[in-house]
This record gives sequence, structure tokens and C-alpha cells, in this order.
Amino acid sequence: MWCRAGAASVPARWPHEARIGYEKRAGDVFARLRVLFAAVARGGPIGDGRSGIGANRPAPFRARVRPHGFHLGCGNMGGTTHENNKLSIAEKRLIGIESLQWCANNAVYFLGLIGAATYDLAGTAFLVAAITLVRNLATSIGNVAAGSVIDSIGPRKTTVAVCAFSAVTSLLIGLGPITEASLIIAAAALGVSGGFINTCTHAYPGYLIATLTGRQRLNGLMVFYSNIAFTLGPIFGGALVSTFSTQSVYLFMAATMAAAGVLALGCHEVLQPEREEDAKMGILSGMVDGARMTLQNHDLRLIFISGFLGFFAFGAFDSLESLFYRDVLEVDVVWLGWLSSVVGFTSSIGAWLLTKLPDRMANLTLLLGSLFGVGLASMIYVGTDILVVAIVGQSINGLAWGFLEPLQMILVQEKAPIAYLGRIMGFVRFGLMSAGVLPLLAAPALAEAFGVQAVLFAASCIIALVGAVFFFGQVKRARSRAAQSE
Repeated sequence: MWCRAGAASVPARWPHEARIGYEKRAGDVFARLRVLFAAVARGGPIGDGRSGIGANRPAPFRARVRPHGFHLGCGNMGGTTHENNKLSIAEKRLIGIESLQWCANNAVYFLGLIGAATYDLAGTAFLVAAITLVRNLATSIGNVAAGSVIDSIGPRKTTVAVCAFSAVTSLLIGLGPITEASLIIAAAALGVSGGFINTCTHAYPGYLIATLTGRQRLNGLMVFYSNIAFTLGPIFGGALVSTFSTQSVYLFMAATMAAAGVLALGCHEVLQPEREEDAKMGILSGMVDGARMTLQNHDLRLIFISGFLGFFAFGAFDSLESLFYRDVLEVDVVWLGWLSSVVGFTSSIGAWLLTKLPDRMANLTLLLGSLFGVGLASMIYVGTDILVVAIVGQSINGLAWGFLEPLQMILVQEKAPIAYLGRIMGFVRFGLMSAGVLPLLAAPALAEAFGVQAVLFAASCIIALVGAVFFFGQVKRARSRAAQSE
């Protein structure tokens, strides 16, 4: 298929001798959540035991297994299953890191940035838009910059460093006064660190599990639990700022990210690439490498382009969604929070359902079908001025997102050689996160000319159209390959 240009030799197969398993150690940081969601945590491996992540794909590295007492215990390599249907210690720690960082970042975004600008500073729409834009751009920079760092030192060290930076930065902001300058600095600094941690956690499963079955399960559970944490973050933050000052939400983030850093210390990689000692790992060269390798591979290129075009239209929602609630649905802005919770809940259901599907279904067709579903659900969501219809649309939207987000992670982890996984994941995340910047700026002017609902419905149609074109094209290709194989 493809490999990095200039590689001297490319092994034809992933090593089948790699023996992977689970550390048997005491200490389960998710004991309470596992009681609440026992049916999910007990879910067994998915699939029929056949070969999983594409043993024939080129990989310019030799995988090494770290000697942490692991043995074969996951999915399709050797036809075995997860030992006792349990997550490994490292997998649990990664789920904890992802959940804690989303809880903290979402709390700070809504209360420490947007809330502080609106209420503490009585800021204008321009200030809120400026903070949002700075944060989005900083997150995109963090996404792509993380790739080279991950490929240089691995996701564990990168995650530890980013968590420490986030904890110290949020602590300093929390101890200082809230001003326009401090909020812009917070948006920039925490945006970069948020982009870094986002790329780290999206790439991390590729270093822990060598099979599609195991990655499907882990990525699905990461989205399941992190969606719960995403919803709880503003609730915890709201409870704090209702009792203490707004700065307290930054102190909450400092404690939460410190806890995530502690979890990362023990989240050791299982699979490691043979890194070229003289390879260039600069941020710019890493971005170029990530772009080249993504666009050279058909499947990665399809994931990137479909995601970029689909996410492009979502920028309109950042600017106009609250106005849709006020001017079209004519309900209190509190419903924006309620329907966001609906999306989080149904997205968790979608992610849980994904862990129950056969691993052969975790493919591009399902990914593109999920994007198509998000577009159709968004059309329902903003297509009328009836609140009940909007709730139905958001429920379906969340369900589709529950498939879409983990599938993007799974497929990039599958298609990308592990030696370049960080750079490829960083470039893909950069494309997805930066796609909505231009619509974010243009949407207010379009709304003035055509109306809020018309712009949001048009954006939803674009998402659905992009999803439909790529989905039916992929179905046609799959049928053509099936006919040729017969």
C-alpha cells in the first residue's frame, strides 16, 4: 500500500509473535463507574476471531512489546479473547485520563472562559467570539504539534508533560484576577494543551492494543465514559462557581489534570516502534510528514477529506446555535444545556453499541454512514421551530456521533503505521478541528442576510450531502470489490 518515502526496508507483515496481555494488579480507579455501568464494563470482545487490523499492510517499524507482565489476551491475534473480559490496567488508566481531561476542559470552557467573559466582565459578543476563536486556533495548533512529540518520545511521556503543564497553568490563572487579557491567555494556553492531550488520547490505543477488536472496544468505551465526564464537567464547575469565585473552576482543572497526570505515569505503552535516531521530528516537518502520509493513503485520505468537509459546516453552529434557541425555538437558553446533555447521553449509547458490533463492521462504510446520519439528524434538529422535534433531532444526532467519533480514532489507528501514528493523527485532528474556523467567522453575516435557521439548515444539508456522496461511493466500491473477489 504505502510507506514513508525513503524507508530503507519495509517489513511485509506485523509480527505475529507479539504477545500482549494484561497486568494483574490491584487497584481499579473506575470501581464506582464500573458498578454504575457494569453491563458495559463486562462487555466481551467483539467479532468472530478472524484476522483483525490488516496483517498485510506495510509497517515501517518492528513492533516491540514492553515487558510489563503482558501476555496474549486481546482479540484477533491468535484467535484469543480478552482475559476474563476485562480491561487491562493501562486501558483503564487511559479511559480515566480521557474522562478527566474532558471533564476539566469542558468545565473551564463554559464557566471559566465563556461564563467569565459574559458575567464577570460583562463582555460583548466580540470578546466572546475572540476568546472562542483564539481557543479553536490554539487547539488546532496543539493537535498538529503533538504528532511529532508523540512519535519522538511516545504518548505516555507526552501526556504526563501536557497534564503537568495544564495543571500548573490553570493553577496560576485560578490564583490571579479575571481580566480580558487573562482570559485570552487562558484560551491560548489551555487550547494548545487541550489540542495536545486530544491527539495523545486519540493515538494512545494504537500503542496499547494490536487488534481491531481490542481497539474497537477500547475506543468505544473511551467515548462512552468521556461523554459522561463531558456532561458532568459543567455541573461540577457550576456547583463551584455558585459557591466560590469563578477562578475556582481553574483550581478544579488544576486538581483534575494533576490526577490525569498521575494516571498517565503508569499507563505504559505495550507496542513501540523502532524509531530512527536521525529522523527529523520537528513540528513543521512532522506536519508535512503527517499531511503527506495521510494524503498518499486512500483510506486515510478519505477519512480526512470527508471529515474536513463535514466538520466545515459545523462552524456555523458555534456562532448561531444559541440564537436558534432564542429566536427560532423561543425557549430559554437553559435548553441549550439540556439538549447538549441529550446529545452526550445518546452519544454514549452509540459508543456502547459500537463495542457490541462485529469487528468487520468497524469500517469506512460505517464511518461515512455515521457522518451521513449526523447531517440528516442536524436537518431534523434545526428544520422546524418545534422544541420536541429539536429534541428528537439531537437524540439521533448524538447516537450517530457515538459511532462517528470512535470510528475515526479506530480507523486512523488501524491504517497508520505506528511509527508515524502521532503525526498522522495530529494532522487528521488538525484538519477536523480547524475546518470550522471560516464558517465561524462568516455565519453571523450570513445569518443577517438569510436568517439564523436558514443558515443552520443549509449547513446541515451540506453535512448530509458530504456524508451521502462519500457513503454511497464507498458502498459502490465495496460491492465492486466483492464482485471481483467472486
